Amino acid sequence: MEKRYVEFIEGLELLDIYLGSSSFKRHAFPDPEKYPEVRASLAPGKTVYAQTKTELHVDQEMSFLLEEVAKSRKKTRKIFELSGVFTLVYKTTAPMDDEMFELFKKSNIPVNLHPYMRELIHNTMTRAGMPSFTLPVLKIKR
Repeated sequence: MEKRYVEFIEGLELLDIYLGSSSFKRHAFPDPEKYPEVRASLAPGKTVYAQTKTELHVDQEMSFLLEEVAKSRKKTRKIFELSGVFTLVYKTTAPMDDEMFELFKKSNIPVNLHPYMRELIHNTMTRAGMPSFTLPVLKIKR
């Protein structure tokens, strides 16, 4: 499997990434007096792929939640939610199967998609009248 995956990656090129849909909800404006801590979470949702002879198309759902934590740490409050579906298009000559795709979706898709989510979160929050927020660096655990 590892050899096949390495061969697949060697023949892979990212052609395009685009946002197919997104939505957000501004729940509240931050209140640092009552809620001094902010917690952010970014999570992948459903992932679907399709392959032709020369391309791999991946639709990846993503969701982002920003919430505040009260001084007592017993209460949280949602302040902003964002979700979106990105399509990633790769040029490839090697065939993909479900087993290899599981590894690809955990290793490569997050690295390719992270800068796009960072930009979407930052710009959407700013346009919604919220303080700007920059998504931290992606750290993949091996």
